[in-house]
Amino acid sequence: MKEKETKFYLGTILVLVSYYLIFNLVAKLDSVSQLSDLGFYGIQILLIVIEGIVATVVLVKSQRWKEYGRFEFRWSYLGIFFLSFILMFLWVNITTRIFPGTQNGSAIKETVANLTGISYFVTRILYGSFIAPIVEELVFRGLLMTSLTKFKKYYIDVIISSTLFSLIHVLQYGWVLTDFIVYAGAGLLFCMLFRYTRSVYWSMTLHILWNTFLIIISLLVFGY
Repeated sequence: MKEKETKFYLGTILVLVSYYLIFNLVAKLDSVSQLSDLGFYGIQILLIVIEGIVATVVLVKSQRWKEYGRFEFRWSYLGIFFLSFILMFLWVNITTRIFPGTQNGSAIKETVANLTGISYFVTRILYGSFIAPIVEELVFRGLLMTSLTKFKKYYIDVIISSTLFSLIHVLQYGWVLTDFIVYAGAGLLFCMLFRYTRSVYWSMTLHILWNTFLIIISLLVFGY
């Protein structure tokens, strides 16, 4: 049992470290940065998909998938789900008014504004709406939070998960405290939904819905 637990913890750490390296090392390599838009973002997306597969394998082998990888419908879950979406909407609107735009958000707008055709679809729609939310929930909720189950009494699992989730979005562009606060708040809502439902599917669905909502708003307002 201890050996299986050790492998699970090591697997979780390796997934988190490699996730960080994809954006902060691989994306900055000359051999990668000189590729076409489709090649550059395609490699990153492929690596993220592999991350999701590895995270799923680690969860399944640890037996935690039996508990957190199942879907159970309850009206209370649905109510908390929509409440979480409303709170996310309020959080983003409040922080947008009092904080400057996040570097991550600005980078995304600059990137997609210059993309067309298949590159736009893969990067903006496929990755932004589905791949990123699914993999992030598998890694930061499914893997990370379940690895910290022993410390959940004081919400250590929530604090660490929301913190690392925020750092992943912030550090690739340089440390900005207000950016960290924005993403940590969003991560906190995903974490609380995951804890309440004890299922990665509810937080995953909320993440997909929220990202898709933002993309639709961007298309309506900015045209991209």
